[in-house]
Amino acid sequence: MRIFIGHDSRYTDATKVCAQSIKYYWPEADITWLDKAALIKAGIYGREDVEGESTEFSFTRFYVPLLCNYKGIAMFCDNDFLWKCDPRQIRKYVNGAEPMAVVKHEDYEAESNKMNGVENKSYPKKNWSSLMLFRCNQFEKKLTKEYLDNATPAQLHEFHFLNENNIGSIPKEFNCLVGHYDLKGAKALHYTNGGPWFDSYKDAEASEEWWRVYNSL
Repeated sequence: MRIFIGHDSRYTDATKVCAQSIKYYWPEADITWLDKAALIKAGIYGREDVEGESTEFSFTRFYVPLLCNYKGIAMFCDNDFLWKCDPRQIRKYVNGAEPMAVVKHEDYEAESNKMNGVENKSYPKKNWSSLMLFRCNQFEKKLTKEYLDNATPAQLHEFHFLNENNIGSIPKEFNCLVGHYDLKGAKALHYTNGGPWFDSYKDAEASEEWWRVYNSL
């Protein structure tokens, strides 16, 4: 299973900590930082910039099957994750017929602002795409480069390229939203509103766990 972390050049520390938390449990993990600038330079990412993109990886995440040449199993997570277990534990959730699996945050209501005041737009299936497990061979005709470069934000983040019944479910503890869910038993913390790499979130809930990993770098 390959792992892709959404990288934003403004928040490199977040990406480093996310990767380090994975390596702690899986030292040999094959981890790729999804760097938008590098993907543009390589001629892979051809989307026009969209006003109001909250991160540089808002759309690079959907290129994962393409980057894997539509082969194997791949996991994507946002860089504001802190893993507390071996991520290979989620591998079993695409063993069936489903092309992909996510944590379906049915009970999540987005706050109006996050990340030091950045507007937090609400839309159906909010935060579902923050952790995705792909059976990449199922997307060769669905997530083509042409589609990826031209699809609207809604078509991607609301998974218009799949029937919702074909999206498998990963348990909530693998995408435990800090500030929204009880963190007891969490297997991966998701600092969705903003993490300790922001001055205003340095002492946020569960920040001590993030700083512990950061200080080990």
